[in-house]
Amino acid sequence: MNKSLRLSVVLSVPLFVTGCWKPYDAPEYVDVDTAETAFVVPLEGDTGDQVKFQSEKYLQDHEVATKRIQVTHRWNQTGYYDTDGGWIANVKVIKILRSPVTREWTADKTTGTGTKDEAIWVESADSVGFSMGFTCTGYIKEEDSAKFLYWYPSGSLAQVMDSEVRARVQQNVSAVAAKYPLDTLRSKKGEIIDAVRTDIIPFFADRGITISTVANFGGMTYENPDIQKAIDNVFIAQQQKDVNEAAFDAQQKANDRITLEATATADKARTIARGLADAKVIEAKGESDALLLKAQAIKAAGPGLFELRQLEIEQARVEKWNGNYPVTYFGSPMNGSAPNLLLNMLQATTQP
Repeated sequence: MNKSLRLSVVLSVPLFVTGCWKPYDAPEYVDVDTAETAFVVPLEGDTGDQVKFQSEKYLQDHEVATKRIQVTHRWNQTGYYDTDGGWIANVKVIKILRSPVTREWTADKTTGTGTKDEAIWVESADSVGFSMGFTCTGYIKEEDSAKFLYWYPSGSLAQVMDSEVRARVQQNVSAVAAKYPLDTLRSKKGEIIDAVRTDIIPFFADRGITISTVANFGGMTYENPDIQKAIDNVFIAQQQKDVNEAAFDAQQKANDRITLEATATADKARTIARGLADAKVIEAKGESDALLLKAQAIKAAGPGLFELRQLEIEQARVEKWNGNYPVTYFGSPMNGSAPNLLLNMLQATTQP
């Protein structure tokens, strides 16, 4: 019994001590990253006018530059005894992540940011439904943190990008698409992008969000797949036409090249022939001029030169004669016409 009594006393001491003392006020800290901006807002006490509390200026006044903030507490008694209650925070620390957030809203579940169809679906003026993919990037400047928190108390830029920014993009695309039929609208992508940029960049700048990038992502996707198939067929036919025209142009250029080469070869041959003919004419003229000069020289020399040449010929004949007379005669019987007479000549003899 003594042992049991002592054990009961020992076990009851912690319960007694715990019931008589308040729990320890454990320090609470909030760390602020370099890409974050923090605001410390009082939760009770003199928080000022309610209208002022809802203003951008109030948030600017409660922005802090420290990177570690201690959250102070006060004891909140909830029972009759002083130990009944707990520690609650006096202030609330709100952090804004300013880092850029990029979204890709596409129809393909494997290419966009999300795992569902998030493309911008609209209709053309002739009621043809189609979608366009968009990519958009936004971030928060340090000096715009209070403005962003005032407009978006949740403090989540990613949530704003997926909700309000995307809705604003769809609004602008729908406004442009409703003005044109489908055939015309395919050439108006530039106008659509310009309309989106012109609206959302200044709109969200007034709300503390800087839109750095907004662009079309991919082509148009149609609700009716037959439309896309027809467009593809037209494109393929146009491509084939371009290929055929390119082949025709290439063949025409090849033909032109062959013609030019043949013409050049013919011109070269004519030039060579003309040169040879001119050379022969010059050569013949030279020979003619030489003969003419020779004849003129002979004529100028008078009969004496002619007689001298006859003597030279006779001398040459005598020097080559072996003393025998011809044994045949081949010639014309009269008037020096074509020879048609062949006679054996009588040989000289010493006998009578």
